[in-house]
Amino acid sequence: MNQTLSLRMLLQRKAIHFATALIPLYYHYSHNELAVKWLTVVLAVGFLTADLLRLKFSLAKKIFLNIFGKLLKQAETERRLTGATMLFVGMAATVILFKEKQAVPALLFVALADPLAAIVGQLYGKNYFWEKTLEGSAAFYLTASAIILIFTSYSWWGLVVAIIVTGVELLPMNMDDNLVIPLATAFLLALG
Repeated sequence: MNQTLSLRMLLQRKAIHFATALIPLYYHYSHNELAVKWLTVVLAVGFLTADLLRLKFSLAKKIFLNIFGKLLKQAETERRLTGATMLFVGMAATVILFKEKQAVPALLFVALADPLAAIVGQLYGKNYFWEKTLEGSAAFYLTASAIILIFTSYSWWGLVVAIIVTGVELLPMNMDDNLVIPLATAFLLALG
């Protein structure tokens, strides 16, 4: 697979993340907690159901792969839930467990900072640390800090949370960061 093709696929995958930024933006401006909870739960259940059907039934897997196969990582085509499923599960859990004040920036971290880190890392990354690039991590931190400053009343604590969550995103872990980032962000903000 050539670099251009893989970058194109990365951008297509990350478009899902960017589109999900509409959810926390709606939450921030409407304050409609019930609608956001329902929306995220419906999306999480829908994606989880599709993934479980894909993993259990060969016909469902064939249909799923025909539609989404080009956007999946190798591990996702076999025996793993997709990143999109984990993204919506993480968003739903965050909205259910935390208040708007913590949920909105947490969802924006995963919707904006995480995909920007991947894109910057792929385009400009030269300094690797574990499996990530320091350039991508810098993009994550700068985006997360901007989100804190624009969308919250947190001051210094929010910027500390941005540093900590940047470190969490950088860590090589077996858990999907689409689940970890929003929950860790909201939890840490709730401590502030």
